[in-house]
Amino acid sequence: MGLEIEQQIAFLKRIEFFDNFDDHELRQFLQVAKWLKTPDGTLIIRENTRERVFYILVKGEVSVFKTREEDGRSLELTTLRSGACFGEMSLVMDVKRTAGVISRGESFLLMVEPEIINSSNLFLQLKFYKRFCEILVARLILANQRMVSSGQEIPPPAPGPPEAIVPPPQGTPAAADPGPAAAPSDLPPRPEKKGKGSLKSLPRRIASVGELPCNPEVASRIAPLLRGECENTLRLADLVQLDPALAWKVMQVGNSSFYRRSLPVGTVPHAMITVGIKQIQEILLEAVNRHPSRKPFHGLAPLARAFWRHSVIVARISALLRDVIRLSLTTDIYLAGLLHDIGILALDAIEPNLYPQLTAPDSELCADLCQAETDYAGVDHAQAGAMLGEGIGLPEAYLDVLRCHHQPAQANTNQLAVALVHLAEVFAHLHGCGHCPGQQLPLSAALESPAWGIIQEFHRPFCEVNVAGFVVSFDQELNNTWSSVTDGLRLD
Repeated sequence: MGLEIEQQIAFLKRIEFFDNFDDHELRQFLQVAKWLKTPDGTLIIRENTRERVFYILVKGEVSVFKTREEDGRSLELTTLRSGACFGEMSLVMDVKRTAGVISRGESFLLMVEPEIINSSNLFLQLKFYKRFCEILVARLILANQRMVSSGQEIPPPAPGPPEAIVPPPQGTPAAADPGPAAAPSDLPPRPEKKGKGSLKSLPRRIASVGELPCNPEVASRIAPLLRGECENTLRLADLVQLDPALAWKVMQVGNSSFYRRSLPVGTVPHAMITVGIKQIQEILLEAVNRHPSRKPFHGLAPLARAFWRHSVIVARISALLRDVIRLSLTTDIYLAGLLHDIGILALDAIEPNLYPQLTAPDSELCADLCQAETDYAGVDHAQAGAMLGEGIGLPEAYLDVLRCHHQPAQANTNQLAVALVHLAEVFAHLHGCGHCPGQQLPLSAALESPAWGIIQEFHRPFCEVNVAGFVVSFDQELNNTWSSVTDGLRLD
């Protein structure tokens, strides 16, 4: 393009696509991208061809068109201007181009080949694909809004369905501080161990748990987006996915019999589009304004923060592992990681005296949490989570993760997703991010995990990887970038 590297970086910073990219990342990106200068009328993408290339329109204007089979005429679909990207489906799957693109006037483009991006710095890949996904979600939401504005009527809801939305009460969101921590002397008495007779009522009790408590910190951050017109739906989706209870609620409504279509709703953005942004705002506003009759974990703030922190960190490490190993999954592995321990909230509701015992000095419950849950509540949180998920129609892949994330070898389907979340949880524990205060697993816990064998079985390229070396390298990468893994989370 005839510009020095610093000039190119300054130029890219003015483009919305590169928001939040720092100079180092932009310099790395420029090393793997190619500049193109196209005169007016240049055919950049030809219909019905296979080309694994993605373009970012740095400056100029292009027309996206489709040729009609019946008469060969070209129909313009849209016009893209500086900052837009196109050809993105080549990053997702190897399919023929469904539309053509031609330049309108002189244009400057960055041409990106997926293979080159995939071989570049890991964290550049993650930022690039995150931005790419944000654009796709925005386009889906825009398409949904256009369909609504087209005037197509939707049948009104039947009176009084089980999933009917209750109008949110007036009031302010919960305060950001979950409350003071209780001293060990304030702990409730340890519950009695359950006999076999009490197990019969467990599914019914878990199904009747009702609303799950959300993170007050996330509630306070999301509240401004829940009144009036929501101008930043991407920000709303991001905040929902910082809290397992809010994400669970959105997925519950999206998969309810009132909204669900032929296929299950598998992601939070998909649920938001299916339900409608306005309705989602009302649902979330009710959730963050709700004043629970009791605080989770007996009001112990450190336990509550540990749960919310653990859920988000496992979600982020799950996505990181997927990208590093280069797995192609239909499941939203971030969401699977975020929800993997949702059963803990259910068990806390039916046996509120259990989890506070984890803060007792030298608590033996920490040695085997799942066994302690089974002894005192009747089932462990993995089983409880699966019971909850089945009740709201959660897609099967998430049920498998909920049920088997502690024992990945027991999964009969969706083994890769289960294995990734299992490993992400192990790495979280290696860094002291579990549910028990002060507990930290040794590196051998990751080295000896059976999940590596599952990944090698279902992802042949990984058979050539030295697992021990990979574990050490990945753990070191987590050490070096831990601030980004925990970004936005309170760790006190």
